[in-house]
Parts: sequence; structure tokens; C-alpha cells
Amino acid sequence: MRNNYSGSSRQILIVGSGAAGHSAAKAARAQDPEANIIMFGEESRLPYYRLRLCEYIGKNEDFDDLKISNEEWFEKNRIQVELSSKVTAIDANAKKISINDKEYNYDSLVLTTGSTPIMPPFKGKELSGIHTMWTWADIIEINKSLMNAKKAVVIGGGLLGLEAAYKISEMGIDVSLIEGMPRLLPRQLDEEGSKIFKDKVESLGISVFCGKSVTGFAGDHNGHVTQVHMADDTVLDTDVVIVAVGVAPNTDLFRNCGMSIDRFVNVNEKMETSIKDIYAAGDVACLNGRWFGLWSVAGKQGQVAGTNAAGGKAVYKTTDAPYILATMGTRVVCLGDTCVVQSDDSKAVSEIDQRVDKEQFCYSKLVFNNGVLVGYILIGEPAKSFNKLQRLMNTNVTAETVNNILYNG
Repeated sequence: MRNNYSGSSRQILIVGSGAAGHSAAKAARAQDPEANIIMFGEESRLPYYRLRLCEYIGKNEDFDDLKISNEEWFEKNRIQVELSSKVTAIDANAKKISINDKEYNYDSLVLTTGSTPIMPPFKGKELSGIHTMWTWADIIEINKSLMNAKKAVVIGGGLLGLEAAYKISEMGIDVSLIEGMPRLLPRQLDEEGSKIFKDKVESLGISVFCGKSVTGFAGDHNGHVTQVHMADDTVLDTDVVIVAVGVAPNTDLFRNCGMSIDRFVNVNEKMETSIKDIYAAGDVACLNGRWFGLWSVAGKQGQVAGTNAAGGKAVYKTTDAPYILATMGTRVVCLGDTCVVQSDDSKAVSEIDQRVDKEQFCYSKLVFNNGVLVGYILIGEPAKSFNKLQRLMNTNVTAETVNNILYNG
């Protein structure tokens, strides 16, 4: 999609076409109606809702349903989109970028290059039938592999791995889920909650292996994966493997232009990098030592970066958003101090109210400090009412009142 717009002397370039990039373009246009805005994306498609990719496992693909905005929106907002365009260099001194043997000058540059799924150095990782899942193209290839599959293995028990395992299981395929940590969702759930959630997953016929380390894969004479091997000599037969063990930020492009980078690009509350007129947002950015990796955060950070790139004075305000997982026919919601990780505040007095329904796979854990609600874990039916708890966070409230909301509406 190529449109040649011309406007004011301000030229804003956005590298990356994900949630943060789209939000930055939208905000920049709102801030400066006359700016020349160009967005560059490595994929051949317009920005789309990456979070919904799993919905298309085993289904006919219709990309139009995933678009954040259609072609007409970009035309109307006079945002030029350069697809299949990989930026190869940034010259911060000359304020220009290079792409496809062409140079573009900028007044402001917004970096929203996102992240890439990690593929560990497994032996046999080059076999066919082994996939990561991060783009629309990945889903198309995964669906080809699943067409005649009877068994599948998903490596990684995070949000993406769980959703993939669930969708593949719904296709009638025998699924095994491998998680390297001792339990599922160890950063979000305590031992009791994790056990409830694992039981729910296994009730769907999905085999769960926690605390297991994958060493590699074996294949047939056609070079297609047939087995997954683990460090304890466990072997799983399979026709398809999905690897979902995390992501790495796409920062290689920026490492030689003098920018402050650790693992991520360091930014302040204005989403400014250490180089004047260059901003960063989303998965590639670390704000005052904090990285979020959330779609909603990427969008908000992109909005701040785009506004400021167009001459505004926006500030990103860090707020604690609940962790929400909706898959496996249930929902998990966590927020605040849940005592999963011990607090350094030795003066805090924690009172905990827990309720467990093993038959219905329901669990609630409420954490209070001196009568103030500071955190919760909800699984199953109680999680449906989590929105009602937001106004009660950090207020004096009784466990009876909260439980009445959770269990009685």
C-alpha cells in the first residue's frame, strides 16, 4: 500500500506496524493534521490484532477480520504505509533511515519494531512441522501441518502456548503441553491456583508435563518431525510441534546508532530514547527499568510516542493492569500483591481469604494488608466479576463484601 502524501515540513517516520506503530500513527495525525506520516512494516499486511491469531487455528483464514484499520482508514488519515519494507540502517546524526536502497529523512522517528518468538537451539529444530506462532503467515503454515495431524505437542505454558494447545485440542487432535517451570503460570498463580488450573486443562484431555526440559526432536525420512525428546528421556510422538517459550525484542537495528540499549531500548515517560527526536514504544521499549509485553500497554505507549513525535507533550502513566487469560474454557485474572512473590516490605501484614471448588475448577484468593485489598487471584466463575473489584483495590473492604460480589454477583 503506497500513497505519496505531502504536508507540513514535519516528517514523522514510524518503524513497525504492530499495535504500538498503528497507535503512534493515529496519535501523530491527531496532534498534527498536516504532518507527513509514513509507517514501515516488514510484513506484507496492514496492522492486525496479533492477540487474536490463535482464533484462526484450524479455521479458514480471513485476514480482513483481523485488521485494526482498513485501507480506507489510512487513506482518510493520510498515513502512508510501506509494507514488506525492512529498515536496514538509522543515521541519527543525519536524521535519516535506509530501506530497500532508498533513504528517508525524518524530523521525528518512532521505533515500534516489536519482538520475535524465541526458538531455542533444540536438536532437530529444522525439521518440518515445527512452528513458532507470531504472524499471520505462521498461522497459515500451522494449519497446513494440522490438516492430517493426530498428535501435537506445544512447548511453553504461557498465554500463547495455552491458547494454541486449547484450539488444537478442539480440533480433536491429541495434545501434550510441556512447561519448563515446576507449575503452570508460576508468576501469576500460587501453588493452589496453579493446581486448580492444571486440573482444568487436563479435564479437557490435554496432557500436561511441568518441570520438563526439551532437548530436541526426531523426524522421519522425509524430514518431518515425529518425536519430542526431553532431558529425563521422556519421548512424545507427534505430528506437529508449536514452540511458544517467549519473545526477544527486535533491537539489532538500533545497536550501532548510539542509543541507550540494554536488552530493550531505554525510554522515559515521554517515550523518548537517549537520542533527541527518536521515540520507542511497545515490546521493544523499557520504561524506567520496566518492560510490560502487553498489547494494551503497547497501544498506550504508541499513543504517547506518536503524540510527542508530532510536537505534543504527552506522558505515559504506568498503571498496574490485571493479568487476564481467557482460554481452556475458563478465565484467570490476577492483580496486585498476590503473595506469589514475597514482598520486601517486612512491615506489611497480609491476611488471605481463599475459596476452592475443585469440582468446578474455581478458585479465589484475596490478599489484604491491614484491612486494605491489595491483590487477588481469580480462576473460573469468580473471574467473571473481576471488573467490579477494580474500584475496591487499595480500599478498606471486608472479605465478606468482596466474596459476595464474586459469588453472588
